[in-house]
Amino acid sequence: MLNISRNKNTSRRVLFVNANETTRPYRVAPLGLAFVATDTERAGHEVRFVDLPQTTKGQRQFLAALRDWQPEYIALGIRNLDNSDFHALETYLDGPAKLIQEARRIVPQARVIVGGPAGTVEPERVAKTTGCDHLILGEGEESLPQLLARLEAGEVVPRIVGADAKGTPFRLTNPGALPAPALHRWVESFAPYLRGDAGYPVQTKRGCPLKCTYCTYGRIEGVRYRFLNPNAIADEIEGALGRGIRDFEFVDSTFNLPVNHALEVLGALRARNLRANYIGTGLNPRQLPDELLESMRSLGFRSVILTAESASDVMLASYEKNYRRDRLFTAADSLQRHGIRALWVFLLGGPGETPETVEQTLSFIAEKVPSPNAVYITSGIRIYPGSPIGDELDRGRLSAEDLRRRVEHADVPFYYSSQTPPNWLEARLRNFQRSHPQVMLSCEGHAWLTQAALSVMQYLPLRKPYWQYIPALNTARRWLRWPMPKHAVTTEILPALSPAPQP
Repeated sequence: MLNISRNKNTSRRVLFVNANETTRPYRVAPLGLAFVATDTERAGHEVRFVDLPQTTKGQRQFLAALRDWQPEYIALGIRNLDNSDFHALETYLDGPAKLIQEARRIVPQARVIVGGPAGTVEPERVAKTTGCDHLILGEGEESLPQLLARLEAGEVVPRIVGADAKGTPFRLTNPGALPAPALHRWVESFAPYLRGDAGYPVQTKRGCPLKCTYCTYGRIEGVRYRFLNPNAIADEIEGALGRGIRDFEFVDSTFNLPVNHALEVLGALRARNLRANYIGTGLNPRQLPDELLESMRSLGFRSVILTAESASDVMLASYEKNYRRDRLFTAADSLQRHGIRALWVFLLGGPGETPETVEQTLSFIAEKVPSPNAVYITSGIRIYPGSPIGDELDRGRLSAEDLRRRVEHADVPFYYSSQTPPNWLEARLRNFQRSHPQVMLSCEGHAWLTQAALSVMQYLPLRKPYWQYIPALNTARRWLRWPMPKHAVTTEILPALSPAPQP
């Protein structure tokens, strides 16, 4: 590891650019990029941050920063490859590629470095599509300053960097030493991020030892928990509260696991009396003890997002979840007892899915998730490289009958169990939704009617989360006889294709 001295001789101008272009279902604030920008500044470099370059104002700021500041390095953060929704598929690499083209036109001497989860998941594709000079795998707080030092020393560096000899992306060995990312400092205006259902993002740890078959967290952050300092987390929230922000979302893979760390974080917030409207994302139903829920509720947690994925024991085993159906009933009862509403997230159509397992999930929803709780259902699994199911595809172990692709995005593979193909599953879910308006299908989150409703809600005296109004939105849509979102029309589906050819 290089020793990076902090003096003017090694200081370089580094322009950070949030290249996440999607606004649907809402914008996501660039938390990861803020972490890296803060540590790059600590390493002695001059740092500027451009947010929302896809908007008119953001584009002006981006072009002005290029012309007037003449950065020597441009660091783009790309969060997602696509929205992972088969029925409303959108890819997210064209926008960053255009930003890089503009940057090269104005400051051709600047080196462009891309990072973020998208690049870690599919580095070759991201590097080729964006045309970047370098792509950093894994976490960039230490590896980006190290890359800058190597380049300044005249070293010839590969295009894709940040992995060990086995190809494992770089991980911080001690994230507990990280300071608060100061996202509220780098982002000039939080209004665009708070218009939808999102809150100010807060991270308490990295990595995930769970082995869910569809998930890329193991590839992106590693397979063991690495904890951030609870006091640094409190610093971040306190700074955001000082900016007038009141809605916060914990964005860990699983906020409540392990329980002891979650309690430590809540204790640090309570010690400073940092009460606000908090949302816990990705709660795992295996462990929701009363002590944790009581602590959450007393600090301001009125709602959580619980990623159940299925209510069938067969499918929970297929997804390699660490709980079974009985835990979902216990979790639902516990949340109700503590007065915490939940958005339950389900993923249907995976390996082993049958009409019977689908009905087991739907029966649980009907029994245990009444309004004002809500349900968000995605059908079909987007197969990402680095996930266990992606490894199975690479090895040629997935049946051609279970693979689906969109006509317009034939290079993006999805998995649908041959027993629950897209047409059948979509029709069944639509039929179930008619009598259960608390259910929203993932494609509807991207529909213009949903976006219009979110825009209106921000001007009404409504408390977040807005997903608790899904029943009213669905009822209005049916009353107006509004058609399904365009991309949900099943005739656009390409028939099953064979697995990707092996190298």
